[in-house]
Amino acid sequence: MTYAFRKQVDDPDFISIKGQALTGGTLLLRNKFFIVIYRGKDFLPRSVASAVLERQELTKKIQDAEETARIGSYVASSSYEAKDEAEDAPAGTLAEFYEAQARWGREISAEEREKMIEEASTAKSVKEVKRVEHKLALAQSKKLRAETLLAKIEASMVPVGPSDDLETITDEERFTFRRIGLSMKAYLPLGVRGIFDGVIENMHLHWKHRELVKLITKQKTLAFVEETARLLEYESGGILVAIERVPKGYAIIYYRGKNYQRPVSLRPRNLLTKAKAFKRAIAMQRHEALSQHIAELESNIDQMKNTGDSKSVEDGKASSFNVEFGSDSEISQVRHFYISALSNLVYLLT
Repeated sequence: MTYAFRKQVDDPDFISIKGQALTGGTLLLRNKFFIVIYRGKDFLPRSVASAVLERQELTKKIQDAEETARIGSYVASSSYEAKDEAEDAPAGTLAEFYEAQARWGREISAEEREKMIEEASTAKSVKEVKRVEHKLALAQSKKLRAETLLAKIEASMVPVGPSDDLETITDEERFTFRRIGLSMKAYLPLGVRGIFDGVIENMHLHWKHRELVKLITKQKTLAFVEETARLLEYESGGILVAIERVPKGYAIIYYRGKNYQRPVSLRPRNLLTKAKAFKRAIAMQRHEALSQHIAELESNIDQMKNTGDSKSVEDGKASSFNVEFGSDSEISQVRHFYISALSNLVYLLT
C-alpha cells in the first residue's frame, strides 16, 4: 500500500525525510506537489509490533535463565567429579568398564577366542553361500521365463523340409557362380533376427533382376552358418553355391535355378515376422547369458562348500591330535621329562 499526501511546506527535502522517518516506509516518488511512500512487505501495525517485541524480550530472558542454570549445573558436576575421581570411576567410561571387568569379568582364553573366530568365519561363509544360492534361484526363474517365451515364439515357426525334386549344378557352374557372387557389390545382410519372412522376400526381389543373391551373416561359428544356409535353401527354393569367409563375416551365395518360378506370395506364412524374430533373438541371448551365469554360480557354490568341508576336516584333525596328546602344557612336561632322563643316562654312561 502506498500513501500520497500534498505538500504544505516550502522545503520538499524536509517533508520527504520527516515523512519517511515517521512512517518507516520507502520513498517512491517526490515531485512538486506529491510525495509517495511505500510501507513495505514487512509492515506491521503499532500494536502488533509492540507485542512481537515483548515476546522477543521474554524469549531472550528465558534463554538467558536456561543458559545460566546449565552453566551452574556443569560447574557443580565438574567439581563433584574432580572430588570423587580417586574414589569411583565416572559412569559410562572406559575406566568403569575396566573396573567392572576386573571385579566380575572373566578373561577369554586362547582356545575360546579361536573358537569364536571359527564360529564367526563359519557363519560368514554360510551367509555367503545362502546369498549366492538366492541369486542362483533368481537366475533359474529368469531362465525358465526365457525358455517359456522362446517356446511360445518358436511355436509359430514351421520350417520347410528339403524338396524331393532338387535341381543340381555342375562343378564348373558352381565355380563360376562362386566367383561372380563374391565379386557382387549388392548383398543382403543377415542380422541378429536370423531368418524371417522378410529375408525370403528380399531374396526373391533380388532374383527378379539377377540370377545370384549374396547374403552376409556375422555368425562366428561355421556350423551355425551352415545350418542357416540349409534353412534358407529349403525356404527359398534356390541352390546353395558356396559359403565363404569374408572380412564382414560369412558370405552365402545362392543360385535361383534354371527353372525358377516366382511365387505368388513372396513372404512365406510359416516363418516368423520381423518383430517376432527380434523377440526370439533377445530371448535366445537372455537364455544364453543366464545359462552361463547359472554355471558360474553353481561352480562358486561348489567351491565354497568344498572350502568349508576342507576347513572342518582340518579342524577335526587338530582336535583329535589335542585329545590324543593332551594340551601344550602336558606335551612340554613330557618333553622335559624325556630330556632329563636322557641327560641322566648320558651322565651314568660317562
